[in-house]
Amino acid sequence: MANTLDPMDIKQIFTLYTDGLSNRNIAEILGISRNTINQYINWLKSSDYTANELLGMDIQAVRELFPSHKEHVYLSEN
Repeated sequence: MANTLDPMDIKQIFTLYTDGLSNRNIAEILGISRNTINQYINWLKSSDYTANELLGMDIQAVRELFPSHKEHVYLSEN
């Protein structure tokens, strides 16, 4: 499972991605595991949204699309 990120970190990943940076470069710039970057980019590609659409969303909307692993586990247990 990829590390969970703050919605602002997710938006930063997508900003750099739309700027044309490779996943490896994004990982180096942000100091985040390349596997985590890969996972979020894969989630983006499999979603119904473009990166630019996601970048236009507010923090709460991004949080709902990419819930943290802890939130997912908590919700699954109830």
